[in-house]
Amino acid sequence: MGPKKTIERIKYSFFWEGLRADVKKFCESCKECQLTRSVRIKDRSPITPVARPELPFQVVNMDLIGPIDPPSSKGHKYILCLVDQHTRWGEAVPLTSLSSKVTCEALLSIFSRTGIPNVVASDNGTNFAAELTKEFKKRIGSSPRFSTPGYPQSNGLVERFNRTLKNMLHNVVRDESRGWHLQIPYVLWAYREIPHSTTGVSPFQLLYGRQPQGPLSILKST
Repeated sequence: MGPKKTIERIKYSFFWEGLRADVKKFCESCKECQLTRSVRIKDRSPITPVARPELPFQVVNMDLIGPIDPPSSKGHKYILCLVDQHTRWGEAVPLTSLSSKVTCEALLSIFSRTGIPNVVASDNGTNFAAELTKEFKKRIGSSPRFSTPGYPQSNGLVERFNRTLKNMLHNVVRDESRGWHLQIPYVLWAYREIPHSTTGVSPFQLLYGRQPQGPLSILKST
């Protein structure tokens, strides 16, 4: 997560004199974090901000990670990543393949909880979008609109989520490398309760209207 997000997460429940210095020192002493830390390079051209939809899960950004080596013990080689443009809420589902059938099943497992969005923005190509549309209509009789790179909103939102997810998974999974699929729910939990740099609040709070109660909150109340 890095010093900044770690500090924000801790400040939800605790504070002490020298918090920032202590967290920064701790993060800098983490060898795994330093090895996987990405080098930031300033863009040559200005970034156009993504306009937020009025409601959660009206427009989502989708991307795919993989192939992942080694695959999980259950044969997962890819991860479907999805980010809501309104709340920055992130979802991730491990996949055994990139077929339209498997991808559709993963998306439906998400949409059964969030509702079906109007638009799914993706850079995965027109053919893949067409196959997904066909699979959705076969399953439920209708389909969200799968947009291609011609859609005016950048897919950078989900790409940044991808980088965060991969870094967090790398730091969590050490000894049991083929069990990475079991760690995804916990990584998502951590991601959703951290204040987002754009909105200033956590995706959890934007979606549910309250502060998340995680392990630190329970620890504070005991």
